[in-house]
Amino acid sequence: MTKKLKRDQLPAAKAKNWRQNFEEEKDKTFNLKVPKIILQKATYEALAGENENRVRVYLGLEANKEDGKYTLCAFAVSAFLLGSGDVYADYETPVYKLDKKNIDFSNSTQAAIESIHLYRKWRSGELDAEDPGAAYRQYIYPNAYLLTKFELHELFVAQKKDEAVIDFGIEKTMSVIISGVSATLTANIDEEPEEFDFSVPCPPGCDERSIYNS
Repeated sequence: MTKKLKRDQLPAAKAKNWRQNFEEEKDKTFNLKVPKIILQKATYEALAGENENRVRVYLGLEANKEDGKYTLCAFAVSAFLLGSGDVYADYETPVYKLDKKNIDFSNSTQAAIESIHLYRKWRSGELDAEDPGAAYRQYIYPNAYLLTKFELHELFVAQKKDEAVIDFGIEKTMSVIISGVSATLTANIDEEPEEFDFSVPCPPGCDERSIYNS
């Protein structure tokens, strides 16, 4: 009997296909290094707050190249429902860099913005216009992802995971694939992870007034 998928849970075969597409795209349009991107439970709790705000993840680049390549990074902010519509606006702080250990960048918002701007120069092909794949990046890679609160609640509260791993795959454009990780020694290492795609990419899901989307 086929196990019923949870809301926005990716079937394993689809997640595998998306990852394969992304690996193939690395040789064509994606010339960045991709480290592990982690959203920790404490960061999620700080961003969601009592109002259970949503989390928006902006993509950025490290300032320095490594082996001739830039390295992808990510920053997370809290996004709240603006009015009665379906528009979510960013709080300027707190903002966290989603490294292996999340780093509070609330006192370094300008550094976060510069990293995001650098990524957008790469995305538009401005950094390396001579690269044959540069012209196509803007059609494949978004600026940011607005995550829903339901599945983050599933991973961090219902499943009591300590971290959410943010991975990438491509259907037509790059999507996030998120799964929970437990740090406890009792975790079943043979258990197949539940993987989700529950984001709205930017564009179109952007906050045009946000300092991080300037």
